Amino acid sequence: MKSSINTIKFLAVFSVVLLIVTYGISLNVENRWIILDTPWLSNSFAFALAGGSFASMLVVLACELQKYQSIKRQTEDYIFNQFFSLFTQVAIIHYNTRRQLNDTSSPIPYNLVDEIANRGKMCLARIASMEYFTFCKHNAIKNQLLQFRGNSGNAIQRFLQDSVFLKIAINEDKMDLLKQGRDEIITSQYLKTHKTLQKILEDSSVVLSFIEKSLDIIDKECKKRYRWEKLKRKVISSEENYVFTDLDIYLQQPVIQFK
Repeated sequence: MKSSINTIKFLAVFSVVLLIVTYGISLNVENRWIILDTPWLSNSFAFALAGGSFASMLVVLACELQKYQSIKRQTEDYIFNQFFSLFTQVAIIHYNTRRQLNDTSSPIPYNLVDEIANRGKMCLARIASMEYFTFCKHNAIKNQLLQFRGNSGNAIQRFLQDSVFLKIAINEDKMDLLKQGRDEIITSQYLKTHKTLQKILEDSSVVLSFIEKSLDIIDKECKKRYRWEKLKRKVISSEENYVFTDLDIYLQQPVIQFK
């Protein structure tokens, strides 16, 4: 986008120069200050040449502006999609953790948050690598990207990386039980696992809120074309209403069919 903006600025300046030259030649044709009357060059030819160059430059400028608008929209779409994907991954972590805390009899999946956190880290890396430039120096989307390259992005990165502590907590609770001669399945009722889940839940709530505000800003800047509020309600409703089923019930369910 930056190269496109520089090209547009150059074309705009050059178009102004050609406009001034064309206007000057037209005045010369009317007032005959300088008379060019040779077999190879005349005032009329100079005016036609300058006017044609100016018109051509305007066409090139218009094409470059159209190209810039297209690139700008594509970049905004990509940025929104990455923010939305990051929001979705953190939402899954948040609601999965909440369900585990509420169901103290259900075993904790060993990779409850690991794989989801890895997908979130990929989204965060893509966001941090994005370049977004406009003619306006103060742009809300650009400011959001700058935040994600700074302390805000680092905080989210740390949250995603710290998800590994759930495995550590499960292992330590397992070791404590084995020391007592007990071989039990780890659930959210065990101390270290419970505390870790509780911290993940609290941190994910803060991260979700921050990403949600960023998406609000991006959608507002893009004239609400992404319908973010509708998408947010859909994601939250899907996660809140999802219910873990018993394995036996799951195995008895019919094969999925599409009508």
